[in-house]
Amino acid sequence: MSSSAALTATPIKRVTLADTVVTQLRREILAGRLEAGQQLPAEHELCAAFGVGRTTVREALRDLVAAGFAQREGKRLLVTDPSELRQEELDYAALAARVSVLELYDTRKLLEVQLAKLAAEHHSERELDDLQRQLASTEQAEEVSYHMADAEFHCAIARMSKNVVLAQVYESSRNLFFRLPTYWRLFGQASAGGIDGASGGHRRIVQAIASRDPEAAGQAVFDHLDAVQRRLIQLIDRGAEDRSFASLRMTGS
Repeated sequence: MSSSAALTATPIKRVTLADTVVTQLRREILAGRLEAGQQLPAEHELCAAFGVGRTTVREALRDLVAAGFAQREGKRLLVTDPSELRQEELDYAALAARVSVLELYDTRKLLEVQLAKLAAEHHSERELDDLQRQLASTEQAEEVSYHMADAEFHCAIARMSKNVVLAQVYESSRNLFFRLPTYWRLFGQASAGGIDGASGGHRRIVQAIASRDPEAAGQAVFDHLDAVQRRLIQLIDRGAEDRSFASLRMTGS
């Protein structure tokens, strides 16, 4: 008799370029950047935007239509109303957002913990004063202006590290790290303070850097980013649960 435990597994689906294009187009539609009734960009525009061939784009558009995210009217391809999508498609969007949050914040932790440690060791008093001003900006800002202030705060720490290469890698990823995430628009935007913003994590980071304590600075950054990550995941999961409950009520189940 074998002592091995029984394993129940689902075969892993291979993700193609067309799958990736469909996923991104779905996010744009669900986020409202591609509005209901709006014509989708032409094939050559999508090829240029995604850096893929026309065959890949055509396959992605076929899948988008099959999933109900778009419909054909003559030669035009129009975006459908996301509110009319099936529950399983919305659940797919929640899963995609969840993965996006995890990957984004895991990457930020890898970079920003080391940057904060270096900033604690190498910053000047003038740079510390500037960081204090950035902190004040995050405390006073609201909604979209908060996200801009938040980006400036974290990029200031990167510059304080004095590691030109690492800071340049971080700055070049700014648009990726600090774009207004589609999942906040989908599942309810959290306020700055509500996601461990200026009054919490940011202030602890500044205090640790000011104390020239590299380990404390690195830990403060990790704790802050981890708290934001967990809060965003919570918002996504809550949104999925709310939609499931609403669906049950509508079907009478």
